[in-house]
Amino acid sequence: MTGYIIMAVFAIVCLSVSSFVAKRYSGGGVDDFVAAGRSIPFGLVTASVMVSWVWTITIIGSAEAGFNYGVSGGMNYAWGAAIPFFVFIPLVLTLRRKMPKCTTFVEFIKARYGSKVSQIFIVFALALTFYILLSQGVGMGVVFSTLFHMPYKFAAAVPLIIIAMYTAKAGLRGSIVNDVIMFFVIALIFIITVPLVLKTLGMETIYNGLKDVATNVSNVNHNKDALNMLSGTGFRYGIVSMVVCMGQVLLDQGYYSKAVATVSKKSLLVSYIIGTVVAWLPIPIISGVVYGGAALGVGASVGGGQLATTSDVAPYIMQLVFGGGIGSIMFALMIFMTGLTTGGDILSGAQAICTVDIYKKYVNKNATEKEQTRFGRRMTIVIGLIMAVVVMYLEGKSILSLDIFSGIIFAAPCAAFIAGLIWDKVSNKVAVASIFIGLATGMIAYFVIPDDNINYFVGNVCSLCVPILVIMIGSFFTKERFDFDILKKYEPDHLVNVVED
Repeated sequence: MTGYIIMAVFAIVCLSVSSFVAKRYSGGGVDDFVAAGRSIPFGLVTASVMVSWVWTITIIGSAEAGFNYGVSGGMNYAWGAAIPFFVFIPLVLTLRRKMPKCTTFVEFIKARYGSKVSQIFIVFALALTFYILLSQGVGMGVVFSTLFHMPYKFAAAVPLIIIAMYTAKAGLRGSIVNDVIMFFVIALIFIITVPLVLKTLGMETIYNGLKDVATNVSNVNHNKDALNMLSGTGFRYGIVSMVVCMGQVLLDQGYYSKAVATVSKKSLLVSYIIGTVVAWLPIPIISGVVYGGAALGVGASVGGGQLATTSDVAPYIMQLVFGGGIGSIMFALMIFMTGLTTGGDILSGAQAICTVDIYKKYVNKNATEKEQTRFGRRMTIVIGLIMAVVVMYLEGKSILSLDIFSGIIFAAPCAAFIAGLIWDKVSNKVAVASIFIGLATGMIAYFVIPDDNINYFVGNVCSLCVPILVIMIGSFFTKERFDFDILKKYEPDHLVNVVED
């Protein structure tokens, strides 16, 4: 009953917090619902950014990377996933300066490129929402089914329903408050469990096991670079990690909503740097080395009775160390909360897009702000329920494999987005061409190249880099120039109070 009790308790906690926030801030309009009135202080944003970027993949996927690539796996995952934030931070600061009353990045795309291009970005943003929700559901399902023998379908689907319910209730502000509560619990559990794993298994045992993996060709997990921090295959994975996360960061409206909600540009800059570099970066590095290294060290293998897939690495080590004890409960609790916070982030972003960019523009042009927020709440529930059904059919899928393939899809629009904000010569036709040519070349590379050790790398790099070349070449043949003053004068369909800082 442990797994069921954990889910029930945190469902009650999250819904109670959201209900309290919704009641306290009732009566607010669209901007209060999707951007928290643009008044969230530094500390809350920092904690929320950190936990919303601690995905189930951050722990489970980096452990899987450590198992696949050795000690370099977690390190390469970490720097690859961190770099996109150093693109995002100046990007969103520029967006706040050039378009002060912007709430969603889709609003910017529409003002910059027109309605048709904005519709393409809506599709990508919602597709990213679906993918991230599914990946969190798979991660939670794997952990709870492994540690507590719960049915995977139940363990994966129910958390997505919980996320949808509490996000729909109080919007972005409710999601952020829940994030802050979970920040302290996640940090505490991670700090406690990692040393216990090292103490129980023994660092010498783990090192000797890794050494055997690196030197013993008969070892089922043989990898000559298992102890090489400069592994070429590991570095290649780091590049892919960067490409994958670039799309996940730049197309996640949840991060823009938090950036817009932050009380000042200075607070935005500091909170995102501390939340990602200081608080987040050590987590995948440690997870890759400790969980992935430990699994290699004890001789775990896929198909050998220990692991059903490589995604089981972290849960297997926790089960090995703690059995069904308090350590396993804490680990499951940590994964559950990382899934809730990340799911809440992406779903609050989709909520903003549904509320601001879809309903009044395409469904009911005469809608009041109350009707817009009602639609946003309903769509949040609908998305959560649909993904809860879909995730039931992803049992046994590798989270890392899904993540790597998603990079090809979501990296393609990034160049058009960034170039549109900094270069006035990028036309809507060139932007669209860059997206679909990049996506096509990435997919072709992935499916045509027969070597599975390289096709994913070439596919991801093509999807990110080919659009850059298309934009650079296409823009030299474009005579029209965009007037960025249009963004400065932009007035949304809902009331927005912006205080310049």
